[in-house]
Amino acid sequence: MVRRVNIAVVGAGGAAQVVHLPILKRLSDVKVVGLVDTDLSKARTIAERFEVESVAPTLDELADRKSFDAVLICSPTSEHEAGVLSALSHDSHVMCERPFVSDSTVARRLVEAASRAGRELMVANNLRYRYDLRAIKHFVANGEAGEVHHIRFNWLNRRSRRPRRGWRRDPARSGGGALMDLGAQALDVLLWILDYPSVERLCARLHGDADVETSAIVHLALADGASASVEVTWELIDERDRHSVIVLGNRGSAYSYPLQLLSETESGVMDVTPPLDRPPADLYADSYRQEWGEFLRHVRGEKPATAPEEQVSLVEVLEACYRSAREGREVAP
Repeated sequence: MVRRVNIAVVGAGGAAQVVHLPILKRLSDVKVVGLVDTDLSKARTIAERFEVESVAPTLDELADRKSFDAVLICSPTSEHEAGVLSALSHDSHVMCERPFVSDSTVARRLVEAASRAGRELMVANNLRYRYDLRAIKHFVANGEAGEVHHIRFNWLNRRSRRPRRGWRRDPARSGGGALMDLGAQALDVLLWILDYPSVERLCARLHGDADVETSAIVHLALADGASASVEVTWELIDERDRHSVIVLGNRGSAYSYPLQLLSETESGVMDVTPPLDRPPADLYADSYRQEWGEFLRHVRGEKPATAPEEQVSLVEVLEACYRSAREGREVAP
């Protein structure tokens, strides 16, 4: 019989309500034992909706009443450091929503703390668990694209869907705007597909007249000779959002969304796109379920705890992006 995992959720905002709690509610071998939020009224309302037994203003107070194996951190970015350290102090595994943190020194401190504690620290980069993006990574790793020359990700959200208020508009709490919100995920995906090569230099431009940037464009030169680019915005003027990943190699190319993998063979260009047994609309929700499955395997001891060293590198890249934008020049992370 699979051991039940008890989970505490820190932060009762949109990510917890819309994504994580509905998934956890459906898992028979998982129980959410408590919801932590300084806004107890909101926490009680959300806890009642998802039949969570207990609410508390801090994880320490919840720990006095409930035992838990793992903690999900869904608080604003500025609160991630305290949340992760508190979870580790209670001997818990941790899943932390992205963006992880906005300071690479803090990122290093958290990774080392989790390693010393022997606990899994997973940053919730759910795009890594999309079937189509995993197919692209496999395609590149198998050499079917040949030598990758360029990889690109644009994540363009319509103006009608931009965050108009709340902590994402407060740079002290969010660490940044569209680049931190969307760009952190896009950069992680591009580097992950290529097995996280080091970034030699980059140039970033930020746009927007608000407290945080509403659009960002980043060009990167990678140590393996490839280049990469990211375009993100909350301000797309369109009838729908536009998202795409493109990989260009000397023997093949990959595109998503929708997924298409093309490889050059002796007989010509061959479409090697694997069939997807899920509708494209379900891929995003599926990625969160796959992410939770992976995390729970670590919690149960079925897989050893891993240190997310790549996330330190990612935060260093993000820091360099903001430095490049401020100084108006190309920089090295």
